[in-house]
Amino acid sequence: MAKVFFISKNNVRDAWLSAVGQVLFKGDDIKTEYDKPEDPPSKDATVLIEIINPFSSPVMRKDKIMKIKSKYGNSYEIYGCIADTYLVGSIQSGYIEEILEGVNDHFIYDSGVSFPYSYHDRIFNYAPFALEDTIHRYYDLEFVDTDFIKHHQKLIKAEKIKSTEDTDIWKLKDGVEFELDKKISDKIGIDKIPIGILNFPRINQIEYIIQKLREKPYSRRAQAITWRPLIDPYHVDPPCLQRIYMRIKEGKLIIQTTWRSRDLFRAWEANVNGMIRIQKYVADQLGVDIGHYLDFSNSLHIYGNTLSEVKDMLNRMKNKGELPEEIIKLMEKD
Repeated sequence: MAKVFFISKNNVRDAWLSAVGQVLFKGDDIKTEYDKPEDPPSKDATVLIEIINPFSSPVMRKDKIMKIKSKYGNSYEIYGCIADTYLVGSIQSGYIEEILEGVNDHFIYDSGVSFPYSYHDRIFNYAPFALEDTIHRYYDLEFVDTDFIKHHQKLIKAEKIKSTEDTDIWKLKDGVEFELDKKISDKIGIDKIPIGILNFPRINQIEYIIQKLREKPYSRRAQAITWRPLIDPYHVDPPCLQRIYMRIKEGKLIIQTTWRSRDLFRAWEANVNGMIRIQKYVADQLGVDIGHYLDFSNSLHIYGNTLSEVKDMLNRMKNKGELPEEIIKLMEKD
């Protein structure tokens, strides 16, 4: 049976170490699409992780809160394990600015194939299809059938269909009308529109969440998505983050994120540091306290080619007396 774990800890560090232990020593062995022929299988599980107080227990150094300076000159408290060098490196390279400010969004069109998307662009500037997507997939948009429009009950009920003695009229925005006895393509002069030439509306989903929760804090609709079904299945490297859900309970903003796939060792803590910054931004806008962070991964994995690195890290922490007892017990059973 495929492994499924639930972890609940007070802070990011404890949650990450517990997840590393569970996945490393009890996870399934499974290959990935990124493996080289000589790589051992990854360790993999479906994992739900609750962090009760995501902004508790920042990394400390000599009784002072440690701050990491990014290449953009900003300094950040970090939440997690100081032994996670990938977390430190991510913050130094500007990961928080990438998530919150979109400093790397321009690489989507300024670079070649090395930067297929950014979470900031998908969350704060979402569109179902964009110009760069035409590299991977192309669609032609066809016009709706005018005879079908005439009998569409929702349009009739909404009084978007107006009947005259001569014809039926489909009423659109700003006075635009189509005579439904004629084909729309005849009026436009073309049969199909290549999707790539269209500039789709962009949606700031975080602003929507803020507005929705300001109006109805109990709403179950305050969410943001990243997936573009038209194109992402055909990407070599599609987004791992799929959905952000927020709600206010007992006066606190909770955030819950869903990920299809996740590198536990090299990305999880950096991802969490980015997501809780979004949580804080929204909470500040709404004037509420911060609640839990809930993180669900369909596939939370440790790549086979990093297994020895993970075990070395755990052994160093064990020798320094920095490892939780639950991880030591798992290591002794291995």
